Amino acid sequence: MMQARQDEERSCPCLTPAVGRRAGVFPVPVYCRLANGRVRVPTRDQLGWLCTADQYHDCPGYRRWAASLAWEGV
Repeated sequence: MMQARQDEERSCPCLTPAVGRRAGVFPVPVYCRLANGRVRVPTRDQLGWLCTADQYHDCPGYRRWAASLAWEGV
């Protein structure tokens, strides 16, 4: 359980599990819900080295999301 919590902390906060009808549509089990409401599906490589490996700060989608939060004063 501790490992799962650590993985969550290292994962991008924009990641959303693909469930229901979306589960079989995407090549990976998650997608990004960006600040403007758009959906972005990471590649398997991006999921491994960017989205879940504490490197998501380098992702342009995450940067836009974080900037929108700062702009809204959240």
